[in-house]
Amino acid sequence: MDDLTRVDLEIVLPREGFAPDSYRLYGGFGAGECYVLDHGPAGWEVYYSERGTKGGLRVFRTEGEACGYFLDLLRRDPTTRQRR
Repeated sequence: MDDLTRVDLEIVLPREGFAPDSYRLYGGFGAGECYVLDHGPAGWEVYYSERGTKGGLRVFRTEGEACGYFLDLLRRDPTTRQRR
């Protein structure tokens, strides 16, 4: 999964049924609690946004590493799925 990109995630995440408000692919804190992928000065950041904080911040050298980790986080958290 090291070649996964944000563009790939834009396709994969809706297809797998993730709720759009459970993640952000281009930074920011969202309108509540959500997983965030961002590219900052230190590298590719993945974190959980909660009350304006970056919880569980991890920084990766490559986009592929960050996107793979991001997708894994979402898949392991059942609260990220859309309710039917």
